[in-house]
Amino acid sequence: MKKFIKYKWPDEVIHALGDMGMIAPGIIQKKSYRLIEKSQSFILNVDSSKDRLLSIIPPLLASMIHEEKTQIILLGHKEELLSSSFDMKEYNKYTQYRFVTSYPGTNTFEECQTIYKGIDILFTTPSKLLEYMRRQVIDTNFVSYLIYQDSHSFSSEEIREIKEIKKHLPLDCSSILYGLHHHEFLKKNIHTTLHVDSSKVECTHFLCKEPYFNTEKKQIIFVESYEDILYYAEKLNVNFVIHQFMNHASQYRIMHEFNKKGGLLIVSDMASRYLSLHCDTVIHLGTTHIDQYMSHLSRVLGVKHSYIYDTKFTKKQLEGVVITISKEDYDTKHHLLYETITKNPDMLQTLQTDQLITIIHHLAL
Repeated sequence: MKKFIKYKWPDEVIHALGDMGMIAPGIIQKKSYRLIEKSQSFILNVDSSKDRLLSIIPPLLASMIHEEKTQIILLGHKEELLSSSFDMKEYNKYTQYRFVTSYPGTNTFEECQTIYKGIDILFTTPSKLLEYMRRQVIDTNFVSYLIYQDSHSFSSEEIREIKEIKKHLPLDCSSILYGLHHHEFLKKNIHTTLHVDSSKVECTHFLCKEPYFNTEKKQIIFVESYEDILYYAEKLNVNFVIHQFMNHASQYRIMHEFNKKGGLLIVSDMASRYLSLHCDTVIHLGTTHIDQYMSHLSRVLGVKHSYIYDTKFTKKQLEGVVITISKEDYDTKHHLLYETITKNPDMLQTLQTDQLITIIHHLAL
């Protein structure tokens, strides 16, 4: 796996990514980096709730020359803009990139003054960008990339505004469409689409009678409700929790801290949508639908073991996503024993009769 440190980016960029728990790019990021190096427009067809936009911004920033002009503009709606802006603030602890986040309701006069002095990145809405252009506080001749986040959600009025904006952009300005669904007008003349097949999650799945908690290891526990958060946080004496009643800033702060330091993290189902976590062991408590289960797994990079407890779906429903699945009444020792055997088949000769029967039964599932 090629880590970020192998890329020829400034040290502050690498340090910023590491501090946020981002150690190595995924396959989709590697492909996008190659296109960015060529200043090529493309569609990044990924789930924006799973794959944070900041994972494709570093190569843009690393190649930027600090000028007094805006070079990257991201267009979206308030929710997406705030999410990306928070990531950018964390990233900027090590870097000195200048950026402004604006949407209807923010102070236009102060923003105009800041933009006129010079910024690197602008997170804004189509209507706000058009207003800055009309006031002549932004010079679009220096814009190198225009990024559209979840462009399918733009209204017909916003598309009209985007058409007007594009008339004033330089001919060599490239576009990135980021998200799963995109507006047909914006897809015109973009011939490259990057997408990832997330139908299978490459990890070992276990149906368990008892939850497999290990407070000394890095683990994520997905629960159904806020009440479950309170119960398990007290039961396991866990400090890292993320639930739907926390603001996004608090959620992201805990997410970054967990990715960096580890420990136990409890996440409610409703709060998991905009997270991007890194962990090899995930526990699911009370998950009722297979789609919900797969959605939880898609929020976590690097999963190797997934334990399912107190669920209503069956082994049959999991057949399409599993590599290996344990018998429902296997205990943790059998799980670990089977994993050890798969890595070292010679150990079969050292097993007791009952252990060998267990493994044979497991292989027959």
